[in-house]
Amino acid sequence: PKPTRGRMRIHSLENVDKALQFLKEQRVHLENVGSHDIVDGNHRLTLGLIWTIILRFQIQVIKIETEDNRETRSAKDALLLWCQMKTAGYPEVNIQNFTTSWRDGLAFSALIHRHRPDIIDFSKLTKSNATHNLQYAFNTAERQLGLIKLLDPEDVNTENPDAKSIITYVVSFYHYFSKMKALAVEGKRIGKVLDQAIAIEKDIYRYEDLASELLEWIERTISIITNQKFANSLLGVQQQLQAFTTYCTTEKPCK
Repeated sequence: PKPTRGRMRIHSLENVDKALQFLKEQRVHLENVGSHDIVDGNHRLTLGLIWTIILRFQIQVIKIETEDNRETRSAKDALLLWCQMKTAGYPEVNIQNFTTSWRDGLAFSALIHRHRPDIIDFSKLTKSNATHNLQYAFNTAERQLGLIKLLDPEDVNTENPDAKSIITYVVSFYHYFSKMKALAVEGKRIGKVLDQAIAIEKDIYRYEDLASELLEWIERTISIITNQKFANSLLGVQQQLQAFTTYCTTEKPCK
């Protein structure tokens, strides 16, 4: 629904009501949240609503392909599994949660390096230089990938990092790289179609050349046969028979 124009409180309440109604239609669970809570600036409920929206429209759509597709995972667990799969094999990277596993910045850098090794030098990073690692990863993601820097190093390199904040940021990596993969697959498919089209076009040209050669041969052969005179001597007949045999075995095109 279109928002109501105006800056009065009643207009704000009406617009928030429209947003909340839309969320209910999308089966988003809202508990004890009213338009007046948001308009009046209730920080706790507003942040809770924002997290609910992120969870519903950014995280719950995550699907991870595993060997056992029958296993059911929550969106958060699926995102964690994706991070573990993408960073497997990177030294000093062991993602077990969305809090302390990201403090040293290596996990963020490993995610970027896995998909774009050309824009980040993972080998020069050390676990002891967490602030540098985080700043390096965040700046690279923003400048090279266009991902908004939602966190600062001090938000992550702390005793108790906020899991929801890290999840929100990591989700942006997931969607970006998933889209990049989809575009790459689509590009390969288009490439195959173009290769097939080029091959078909070459076959058409080859067919046209062969058809032209065949028509020329038919016209030439008809002319020769039409003007053919049979010999009236044994030697002449033998020579013509030999010529006919040669025609049937070597000159006559295959069916």
